[in-house]
Amino acid sequence: MNNSFIKPVYFIARFLVAITFLVAGIHKVVAWDGPAMWMASKGLPMVDVLLAIATFLELAGAVLLIINLKTKWVSVILAGFMLALTFMMHNFWTMEGMMFQTSFLDFIQNTAIVGGLLAMALLASKMEMPEEASK
Repeated sequence: MNNSFIKPVYFIARFLVAITFLVAGIHKVVAWDGPAMWMASKGLPMVDVLLAIATFLELAGAVLLIINLKTKWVSVILAGFMLALTFMMHNFWTMEGMMFQTSFLDFIQNTAIVGGLLAMALLASKMEMPEEASK
């Protein structure tokens, strides 16, 4: 593996994915009521608890990705969180018209982020291997 190319690209990938979660987490902190009302409209129980967990996962996950700490596990956890969130919050199959289109696009974008997180987890496990073991 050519680390002179991989390391900077790996950092950029982690940073770009992390920014997505950092912005989402900060948004939840500064505009708590909006996400809380949206979650409640989806029939989720214990909205404040779930929103606090989501906010923590997004903020902590973003920081850990940026500093490259436990990246493999953070990526897997964020992928699972994102997948569950996507099916709960972007249920486009129950909608029509513009709501269908918006929710469908959000669903597709989130699945792409899940794919990126899983690829990052694979790359992180490869980066952790000693040079000889990875051949």
